[in-house]
Amino acid sequence: MCVALLKLRQTGTIVPSQRFLISQMIAPVPESYSGRIIELGAGNGALTLRLAARCPQARILACEINPTLARETRDNLDEAGLGDQVEVASDSAEHLLSEISRRGTGPVDYVLSGIPLGNLDGERTQALIDAICGVLRPGGLYVQFQYSLLDRRRIRSCFRSLRTSLVCLNIPPAVVYYAQK
Repeated sequence: MCVALLKLRQTGTIVPSQRFLISQMIAPVPESYSGRIIELGAGNGALTLRLAARCPQARILACEINPTLARETRDNLDEAGLGDQVEVASDSAEHLLSEISRRGTGPVDYVLSGIPLGNLDGERTQALIDAICGVLRPGGLYVQFQYSLLDRRRIRSCFRSLRTSLVCLNIPPAVVYYAQK
C-alpha cells in the first residue's frame, strides 16, 4: 500500500483490484486457452495469479513498470507455484509492446490492462491504445479497466467493437472495456 501511495500516478489506485473486477477482466479468456496473453500494469499480481490459475496452459507476459511491484508479482507467482507459466517484465508498456512488434513474435489473442489511462496525457494514451491494437491479431480482445468512461472514444477509434461493463462491487467502482479488433 505504501508503494501505491508514493506512486499514485503510476499505479492509479491505492487498493488492489478486488475479486469481482478480476473475475470480469479474465472471464473472456477460455480456461482451456493455450496461447499467449499480455497483461499490462500487473501491479502486485492479483489478476496475474487468478489468470494463471484459471488458464494453466496459457503463457502470460505480465508487464509492471514499478520494479517493487514487479518483484512482488514474481514472488507471489513463485509462492503459488505459477512462476514457470508467467514472465514478469519490469518495463513500460510502450517499450514492451514496441519490442514485441519489432521482434515479430506474432500477434496475440488477449491483452488485459490495468494501466491508469486517465493518468496519462491524451497523446500518450492514444499511442498506447494504438500499440495494443498493433499486437493483437484480427478478432483479438483488449480488456481494460478504468474508473471512468473518459477514454471510451479513444478505444472505440481503434477497435471494431466495444462494450463496457460496470463493476460496482470494487473499491472504487470500475468500468471494464471489452474491445475487439
